[in-house]
Amino acid sequence: MKEFGTMRLKDIAEKLNVSISTVSRALGKETSDKVAPDLRAKICETARQVNYVPHPAAQLMRKPKVHLITALLPFETGAFVSEFYGAVLSGVVAASREWETETRVALVDPNDVDILEEMRRVAIGAGAIFYMAKPLSVRQLVKLEDLARPIVVMGGSLPAHVDLSEVHVSTVGVNNLLASHDVTVRLLELGHRRLALINGPTSVRDAWEREQGFVKALKEYNVPLDPNAVVHGTFTTDGGVQGWAQLTSCSERPTAIVCGDDEIAFGVLDALAKDKIDCPHEVSVVGFDDSRWAPRVSPALTTMRQPTAEMGRAAVEILATHLQNLSDGAHVEHRVFPVEIVNRQSVAPPP
Repeated sequence: MKEFGTMRLKDIAEKLNVSISTVSRALGKETSDKVAPDLRAKICETARQVNYVPHPAAQLMRKPKVHLITALLPFETGAFVSEFYGAVLSGVVAASREWETETRVALVDPNDVDILEEMRRVAIGAGAIFYMAKPLSVRQLVKLEDLARPIVVMGGSLPAHVDLSEVHVSTVGVNNLLASHDVTVRLLELGHRRLALINGPTSVRDAWEREQGFVKALKEYNVPLDPNAVVHGTFTTDGGVQGWAQLTSCSERPTAIVCGDDEIAFGVLDALAKDKIDCPHEVSVVGFDDSRWAPRVSPALTTMRQPTAEMGRAAVEILATHLQNLSDGAHVEHRVFPVEIVNRQSVAPPP
């Protein structure tokens, strides 16, 4: 006879004349309801009598991966040191502990012709996917709707001109249009009438939405927009420097500049300092993101604060809810978070 506490599933199965899989299901928390109540009770009682203890290694191997969430970042090394992705992932990890899910990170190349196959490859074994890599095309987004597992897409990764009502996968993001509109209105209320926008490429949804908010505010205040006062470049400090250089073609120098992100704003501040133009008394500057350097530059940058960690938490909450209720069907949810204006020293009334 086996020693006390060393009984295996096979031994319990032989003792009760049932299959090993039946014993395994009866003793599993998530599978016990698949065994008839009477038989389940008999198996559990036998396991209790012999003090059956699952082997740790075997238990690990059998652990279902249905609660594994794969977070997909862009196929570039900079993603791992990005402040934005780092903040989002901090929210993902925190929420994963609360929802008892597992999280892993993978890189995906959105330029792959078959985005669905690429995602299946990098997310193999995962029960759900959180996509926040490079922007998707409309065709790629449609393909994601056929993915046979729950997925959440970061709002900034959606195609630029697609309305959320037409997106049939769940998303998390911020209200870029309202944020840009509100900060532009703040500048207008201070008395600025010569405003400029230095933005990222309009093929990127975040940049496109922020431009819509900027233009909307100017129209509401009947303020004409100089065509040369809207510059498209890259979300970098160089983009800000080059953007300021392009604004010299405006009929009149802007008294306020709205920037597509903080990196652009940092470049603008550098360029203004080199040109000996005082910020904010001659030109006010506004950023977007509230990155860690925003309060440290001179002057401290007025900017828009995104709830990045909260977006990560929301993505896990949506996915975990799907994973725990797979039979309820695919419910699409769009969570849009507000953005907060952080007032610092880079904004003042016009000269």
